[in-house]
Amino acid sequence: MHKKRLRRYGGEVTQEQHEQASTTYLVIQQGPQAGKRIEIWKDRTTIGRSRDCDIFLEDISVHRKQASIVLGVAGYALYDDHGSGDSFVNGRPVKQQLLVDGDQLLFGNTALTFYSQTSATRPIQFASSRGRELHTHKAPDPITSNIAKLELVGPQGVTRSFELQAEMTIGRSRDCDIFLEDLAVSRLHATIHQLPNGAYELEDHHSATGTFVNGWTVTRCQLHEGDIVQIGSSSLTVRLAGNNAPS
Repeated sequence: MHKKRLRRYGGEVTQEQHEQASTTYLVIQQGPQAGKRIEIWKDRTTIGRSRDCDIFLEDISVHRKQASIVLGVAGYALYDDHGSGDSFVNGRPVKQQLLVDGDQLLFGNTALTFYSQTSATRPIQFASSRGRELHTHKAPDPITSNIAKLELVGPQGVTRSFELQAEMTIGRSRDCDIFLEDLAVSRLHATIHQLPNGAYELEDHHSATGTFVNGWTVTRCQLHEGDIVQIGSSSLTVRLAGNNAPS
């Protein structure tokens, strides 16, 4: 059976590599936007001070068009688009550099860490208090199995898993705890709150396309084990720990 291949920057990219791209992201460690997590979901992601860039850095020392992160056959690579030699990876100026999990990037006064689960062998550590994203496609362990979470389901099955927090936002804004890149999703589409009894409640924020639970439109709904939440084109399955499952 032949693997489907896509023509991309830097060579041919397999369909599997393209799907794994959704587990790649940056976390800003230093600078005006410190703590912000930015998903890398495109084959070419532009970085700079221009609002036309995919990643807009509010840093006057960054060029309007500073750099790009490009998905190629060997993985993600950083390209210095401005050409002035002031894009750094692990403290060294680069013009083109293949990125690996944990690499430290520096543009102007903004420091970022590159994370990619395609090469990661350790649990992801987060720099902010947002909902933590868990490893997927692995056998459950006793600790992970006792965590209430949402499983984002794609064509190949579970693709990502998010640990439920006391309050989590879902939407198209990158400031949301669960960021969904989908024009059918409102910027702040819905919120999940933990109730005093430990159960979780989903609330729709007057979204344009609605929030659905098990096929029914809801404005406010208590979540149960196995519920299917549909927001835009994304389906999320509710997995509740034993002590959080409503009776």
